[in-house]
Amino acid sequence: MEEVLAKYFSGEATNDEITLVESWRSESESNAKTFFYTKNVWLASQPEVAAPSDVLDGILSSPQGKQVPFIMRSWVKYASAAVLVLAISLLFVLNNDSGESVYTNQSLTDGSEILLHGTSSMEVVNFDENIREVRITGKGYFDIERDEARPFIIHTDNAKVQVLGTSFLVKTTAYGTEVCVESGVVELSKKTTGSEVISVKLEKGEMGLISNNNKGIIKRNIGDANYLAWKTKVLTFNGNTMTEVEQVLEDVYGIDVKFENPDFKNCKLTAKFNKKKAKDAIEIIARTFGVEFEYKDGKAILKGKGC
Repeated sequence: MEEVLAKYFSGEATNDEITLVESWRSESESNAKTFFYTKNVWLASQPEVAAPSDVLDGILSSPQGKQVPFIMRSWVKYASAAVLVLAISLLFVLNNDSGESVYTNQSLTDGSEILLHGTSSMEVVNFDENIREVRITGKGYFDIERDEARPFIIHTDNAKVQVLGTSFLVKTTAYGTEVCVESGVVELSKKTTGSEVISVKLEKGEMGLISNNNKGIIKRNIGDANYLAWKTKVLTFNGNTMTEVEQVLEDVYGIDVKFENPDFKNCKLTAKFNKKKAKDAIEIIARTFGVEFEYKDGKAILKGKGC
């Protein structure tokens, strides 16, 4: 369907393909959401030149959906419109109404895969035969295709991450930038006063933290077993407080977890959830502590003392 959508948005679809797309779009709410996500990616990916009026009218005639936070800049000129839409329309979106996290899986033209979490966004700054360069806000998992001749560089507000090919997590917050390495070697750099730059090498199992309030770079082993749980849907708790569990559940599933009894937050949980649905995870927790629960529209309430 991605290829047909690419032709549909570029104005190259046949009458039969147009009918197919419009029929598919009307089959379900999920299909409609995917259609509008992809359409807005197409609009965001276009260079700043006027599109043919007939194509533009056809695209804009439908209601606007939520825009996928993926912005293309200089590398648009290196590919045809149809290939561009095909590359960026490979979106795997979990429906937030069902209490699952929303994320997008982006495929770059070099074969690299990037998984963006929640409302995170990424901008391709420079992508040509010499360099691969992007900017990220929020949280993203990068699986970078190795290319000795073209380094892959990620910019945040206060840091630069450079690799040749590896897999790692980049997370930005109002407080700074965090990088966790799953495989390979990552160079994390920070510009200090003037032109001075400090950097550290991070290897598998290590993380680096650049704080807005700290002049250096903190390097240590990754201590959070759930730092990639939003990607893998494997949650591991070993004596974690329910406050910590709550944060992981919200990060992984995008749900709102509340406790009827505030003391419940101090209870500790030891458990492992392997690709469980949000509601199933909440039900297991409720049974573990012998409490009741309510779950509806991505909101969970745990009722009872708990421990």
